[in-house]
Amino acid sequence: RAYTETFTLSYVTGRSVGIGAYLCRLGQRTIQMKKGPMILTGFGALNKLLGRNVYTSQDQLGGPQIMIPNGVSHMEVPDDQAGVDAILRWISFVPKRVGMLPPALNTLDPIDRPVDFTPSKAPYDPRHMLDGVYTPEGDWTSGFLDQNSWTESLGDWGKTVVVGRGRLGGIPLGVIAVETRAVNQTVPADPANPASSEQLLAQAGQVWFPDSAFK
Repeated sequence: RAYTETFTLSYVTGRSVGIGAYLCRLGQRTIQMKKGPMILTGFGALNKLLGRNVYTSQDQLGGPQIMIPNGVSHMEVPDDQAGVDAILRWISFVPKRVGMLPPALNTLDPIDRPVDFTPSKAPYDPRHMLDGVYTPEGDWTSGFLDQNSWTESLGDWGKTVVVGRGRLGGIPLGVIAVETRAVNQTVPADPANPASSEQLLAQAGQVWFPDSAFK
C-alpha cells in the first residue's frame, strides 16, 4: 500500500534478516551497501537443515553479488557516505507531493546547446550518448542529458536494456535505452550443488531477454 501511495526507498546498511529483508523487497527501490546482505534465514540455520556446511557466509544468500544481478537491489554502494549520497540523489528526482511536478534545478548546460555525441553504426556504450564522455585526448563530448546528471539503476540486471534518471535543462526525466553491445549475464554458482559453477551467458545487443523485458 505504501508503494502505491507514496515514495518508498530502502537502504540496506547492514544485515537485514526476515521481515526487514521482506519489507525492502516490498518497497521495490533498494540501495544496498557492499557489506549489507538481505536474507530471510541465516546461513547457519540452512546448514543445519541441509545437514552439512554448504554456506559459509550471509553474502552467499543475499549479498550484493546476489541481489544486484537478480534485480532486487537497484544500486550498490561501498559505504554509508556513498549510500546517503545515493539516497539524496534519488530523492532529488522525486516530487515533493503526489501529483506535483518533479523539482527542476538550475543547470550549467544551456537548453539550446548541441549534442556532440554521434551514435555510430558499430556497437557503442549508450551511456556515452546519455551522459557524454571524455575523448582519449581529454576533450568533453556532450551527451543528450545535462552533464553529470545521469544516474543508472539496475545496471547489472537485464543488461541489454539501460535504465536510469537524468536531467534535461534541469528537468528530471526517466530514461530507457537499448544496449547495442553484446553483454554477459552472470549466474552465480549454487553452493548447495557441488557440481555447479558460476556461468556467463552471452546476450546479444538490441535484443530483449526475459530479464531485460521485465526491467
